[in-house]
Amino acid sequence: MSHRGRTRSPSGPSALAWALWTLSIGLSVGQQCPLPAVPLNSRVSLSSSTPGVGATATYSCDDGYELFGSISLPCVQQGSRAVWQGDLPFCGTNVAYRKPANQSSSMRGGAAPNAVDGDKEVIHDGKRCTETGREPSPWWRVDLLREYPVRAVRLTSRGCCGHQLLQDLEIRVGNSSDLQRNPLCAWYPGTIDEGTTKIFTCARPIVGRHVAVQMVGVEGSLSLCEVEVFTTDEFSNERCVPSGVVQEGSESAVFSRTCYEFHTTKGASYEQARASCRRVPGGDLLHAPGTAHNGFVLSELERRKPKLKTQLVWLGATRDPGYTSRTWRWVNGEAVGKPVWGKDQPNNYNGEQNCVVLDGGRGWQWNDVGCNLDYLHWVCQHQPAACGSPDRNLNTSIAGGDHVVGKSITYSCPEGHMLVGNATRECLNTGFWSGVAPTCKYVDCGSIKAPEHGSVQMLSGRTTHGALAEVTCESNYTLKGDAKKKCGDEGVWSGEEPQCLFAWCPEPPEVAGGRVEMTGRKAGSTATYKCQAGFILLGEAVLTCGLGGTWSGRAPECRFVDCGAPANTFHGRVELLNATTTAGSVARYECEADYWLEGDSIITCGLDGKWSAHTPSCELITCEEPEVPNGGFVIGYDFNVHSRIEYHCEPGHLLRGEPTRECNSNGEWSSRAPSCQYVDCGKFSPVPYGSVKLLNDTTYVNSEVEFSCVRNYRLSGGQAHRVCQEDGSWSGSTPRCEEIRCPEPVLAEHAILSVTGNDRAYGRTLIRTAAESNANSAATYKISAQAKYRCERGYRLIGEGLRTCEESGIWSGGVPQCECKYKNQE
Repeated sequence: MSHRGRTRSPSGPSALAWALWTLSIGLSVGQQCPLPAVPLNSRVSLSSSTPGVGATATYSCDDGYELFGSISLPCVQQGSRAVWQGDLPFCGTNVAYRKPANQSSSMRGGAAPNAVDGDKEVIHDGKRCTETGREPSPWWRVDLLREYPVRAVRLTSRGCCGHQLLQDLEIRVGNSSDLQRNPLCAWYPGTIDEGTTKIFTCARPIVGRHVAVQMVGVEGSLSLCEVEVFTTDEFSNERCVPSGVVQEGSESAVFSRTCYEFHTTKGASYEQARASCRRVPGGDLLHAPGTAHNGFVLSELERRKPKLKTQLVWLGATRDPGYTSRTWRWVNGEAVGKPVWGKDQPNNYNGEQNCVVLDGGRGWQWNDVGCNLDYLHWVCQHQPAACGSPDRNLNTSIAGGDHVVGKSITYSCPEGHMLVGNATRECLNTGFWSGVAPTCKYVDCGSIKAPEHGSVQMLSGRTTHGALAEVTCESNYTLKGDAKKKCGDEGVWSGEEPQCLFAWCPEPPEVAGGRVEMTGRKAGSTATYKCQAGFILLGEAVLTCGLGGTWSGRAPECRFVDCGAPANTFHGRVELLNATTTAGSVARYECEADYWLEGDSIITCGLDGKWSAHTPSCELITCEEPEVPNGGFVIGYDFNVHSRIEYHCEPGHLLRGEPTRECNSNGEWSSRAPSCQYVDCGKFSPVPYGSVKLLNDTTYVNSEVEFSCVRNYRLSGGQAHRVCQEDGSWSGSTPRCEEIRCPEPVLAEHAILSVTGNDRAYGRTLIRTAAESNANSAATYKISAQAKYRCERGYRLIGEGLRTCEESGIWSGGVPQCECKYKNQE
């Protein structure tokens, strides 16, 4: 049954008797034994409520621990004192169980791990013990996987068949691979009988990771049936099991102050496994193992490997969301620093492998798998819920029996003793108590000599640590020093040596121009001097009636001080705030509107009869010289208060902001200074058959440009005149130059047309009839082209027969007509 969270109290005397005994210790030192010391993870019971000589203190260990040393200590008389006789025992737990082991050689199935399998059977049949070959100085060694302070080693020898007995043994503890380099815990030069269990206690705790057993100087075979290594620096497996019940199908184990549960007989999905672990407060899947912890877990899995249904074991780590994410996190939220991936892992098959397992087929390296696989084993880890029984040193007692993590206990000492060390210890989540147990030191300050004309009363009726005493004096005498005194840590009464001095003072001296107020005339009374208005105090304002009936120091002096009327200032005024000019008077200066004060506005009449500062002046308020923007200039007459300035920009710039600013009464310009923004619309690309002219030779804002065409071309589309706008673009659009051409000349009925100089048939004459001309009405002709008209046979031409394409794009003259020659004959 686990002792987690139980309240522990002395199992011998009752709580009242225990308290009475604690009190009596301080009153009768030497008559009975003090409170006995108690080692960690143990309890003590007393044979008597007031243990005198002959009484015994009996020790027992918490569940999962074994007691080494004497189970009980007697109270004996030693000179004038009663003391507990013998060395204090200790309670240790075995940390060698199922840890990796090796030896100098192996014979007949006597493998090294047989000595740490928990089987103490001394018959080697069935390969239950270790056995080396016959060789010089054979040895066996266990790896505890981390350093422990080793207190004792227990060996069980082989029990039959005439095998060589254990002899000339050395047991060494340390971190070196060379056995002889490690410190010696114990040496046994004799011979150990068959089937015998023997305990070897180290003279002092030796810190080390490896514990080795060697037959030194002997040529023979070393055979061990069980080796147990005990330390007080680890909690027992019983404190890892909630409510003392192991979950079905699991095995619990302890390593490096961490509880582990191995679930290797059934399978579960990731979430099912995690829910199983979290049934224990603070429990979760195996996560963030350190180097030593990782070695322990892997060795446990490797040992169970032949019996596993699957060689995949859930690890408490998952991939961050996202198909391409490569970040893995432990269940506590920390990012995994260096994942130990197996070959070709992780592969994130189908983008669904977001959980990770320890893969026995890959030497227990990592492998990513789908989280919904429901046949995998798992390992849980958690911290214990409580600490073991706390240790305490001689004569100390403990208040508070709740040993749950986070709770505290308080140590105290018997009356007359001083507690050395921390009075309070907390149960940490490691399962161990913080700090170290304090000790009790007996302190006696001795008696206090009464001062002359005084007496001493021992308030506590004793002179030991913490005792109180009070010193009083006769009438008309006053105590010099502390009235209350306490026996301190160093065996000395607090405060200085007391004295009783005569204590009655005469009237204090008077002072001209002032008055004195007294609290009394006995020692400690005070006389306070105050001066009348216009006077200042020179000297100490307070005198104290001292021991012996005298006033301290000399009486002060009240001196009249006047600074005179403060000087006026131009454009300002001065006001006496308290209507006086004597010491301490205050004058305040103010200026008229539009003026500001240069100097201190408040001056004080000092003890030297002078005002504290020179007369200030009132200066006309001005603003600093205004900033001028790039590309701009400022027009203004002055920078005095209420003055106005105007901002202007150079050609090609636009004013952005307020164009005017005024100097305010606070000496600041109104608004922010504007800026001048340069605006450039840029140049134009050449216009085919035309030209571009900048009318004012610039392209910035408000600049103008004009377009024109070469001879025989005219502007078409866009605008011939464009202006650079404030937004940095030219108004309108760019026109194009289009060639001037004449349309197809009109032909009268029965007329024939000949056209020369056309660009489509340059140098040839084109002849068209009226019908052909109408069919080609889309044709055009260059300027200076000529059209000659004539009539068909039997018709005569009426009008001008030659027309020219002019620069206006119109044919000269009118369209001639063809008239029948025989018209009049009809």
